[in-house]
Amino acid sequence: MASLAGLGAGIIAGVLLAPEDGRSSRENVRQSLTEAGDELNLTLKRWTTNLKAKAGKKQSPADDQLVMHGSWDDVRAQLRNNYDELTEDDLDYQEGGEQELLGRLQTRLGKTKDEIVELISKITK
Repeated sequence: MASLAGLGAGIIAGVLLAPEDGRSSRENVRQSLTEAGDELNLTLKRWTTNLKAKAGKKQSPADDQLVMHGSWDDVRAQLRNNYDELTEDDLDYQEGGEQELLGRLQTRLGKTKDEIVELISKITK
């Protein structure tokens, strides 16, 4: 907004102080306003794109939590059957230690946190 105010003040000063005839002054004003409109349009597009990107990345606090339906022993057995590289220590889970468990599984399996959560969710369904 400050840019537009400065641009507007510059245009007005230019028109009042310009030694040009009316036609040239009007053309310069039209060109300046067109450029200002284009700049404003680009700025709004950038803001909109940034807002959409941030809204798409927003996660609720529940998205960071591991929600399981069923027994951890069943999930542990299934993971051990599917992934030989997992040890009992990797699969050690205590209530409240979800983030530690996810970190160990990420490291061991080379998957993202989201992939691990999805994997466990599929097993518990």
